[in-house]
Amino acid sequence: MFAKEHRKAFNMKKLIFLCFVINISCGNHTKQKVSQTIDTIATQHNPVVYEKDNFKKGEVIPSVNLHGDSSQKFALYLPKNFSETSKLPVIIFFDPHGEGTVPLNLYYKLAEQNQYILMASNTSKNGMDFESTNGLATNLINEAQSRFSVDKSKITLCGFSGGAKVALSCGANNPDVSTVIYCGAATQFNPSHTVNLLGFSGKKDMNYTDVVSFEWSLKNAPFKHFLIEWKGKHEFPTADVFKDAFTFLKTGEVENYSNKKVDITQQKVDEEQSIKQTYIDAFQSQDLNWWKAQIISLNAKKKNDLMYERLLGFISLACYSISNNSLEQNNLVVAEKILTIYKLADPTNEACAAFTLELEKRKKGK
Repeated sequence: MFAKEHRKAFNMKKLIFLCFVINISCGNHTKQKVSQTIDTIATQHNPVVYEKDNFKKGEVIPSVNLHGDSSQKFALYLPKNFSETSKLPVIIFFDPHGEGTVPLNLYYKLAEQNQYILMASNTSKNGMDFESTNGLATNLINEAQSRFSVDKSKITLCGFSGGAKVALSCGANNPDVSTVIYCGAATQFNPSHTVNLLGFSGKKDMNYTDVVSFEWSLKNAPFKHFLIEWKGKHEFPTADVFKDAFTFLKTGEVENYSNKKVDITQQKVDEEQSIKQTYIDAFQSQDLNWWKAQIISLNAKKKNDLMYERLLGFISLACYSISNNSLEQNNLVVAEKILTIYKLADPTNEACAAFTLELEKRKKGK
């Protein structure tokens, strides 16, 4: 029953639009298969006997090869008191760019305080399809169980942006996962087993209203779910915010949740989603003068309403996606228009500058 209600709630408002927003914000999961070696270690018929690991404890290890497959790598943090008999809980992270040290450097002190193992994929990243990323995630779950003897009842997946979608997708289908933590993005979630959810969304994040809509769609879910809003942008939560994740993992609750839950109204969410749809259409229908006036207006209003700052972020990320695709297809006319909008909306963006240089090279080469 929940699955049907959930699908209806999550899709009832602008399904096509929401899919577009998540895709441009988190990277399209195109059919770009990874090697057949994503088959899980647990299914190998003739497992290899490995030498005993001698990892340093109490510090972030940037890159570790997966047992039996050096093409798959992950960052690792083992608490100072870790031993093979510790049976500690584990959080497995997914960064959208495959930079596993990013979340581990943010949260290793919290992991030490709470005695958690941290792992983070250096291989899973935006651009892969869910079949591939689910395989990579499953491999890390198996690695955690077999190599580090974790507490099998306390396996958590956590991701940011495109990595949040990976965590939700794998967590919904892998019965070994007890909790999923998603940050800055969401996707459909119809779990096959009992799994609790905790979300984080920055009030300046262009995906804020999408994540809020996802949380609201879980109203009748038969599992625990909370969404914490914080003051940040589209990024992993800071350590002082993410500490609530460890409280949730230990107690199943969020301390002082009434002061941390979303405070936006349905009317404001609908308004913001409607404006985003207008901008999607305007990339094709409106000229640069219209865009210049819009962006000037957004910059003037953002000091008094964070919605306008989120909309600027939405335009920036949409421009990234469209200009990148245009350059890949060598459509220089579209690329030039979108990059002009990009620079107006986000003048210090490094990707915009890089794309602009590439555009100029191609124009000179014609």
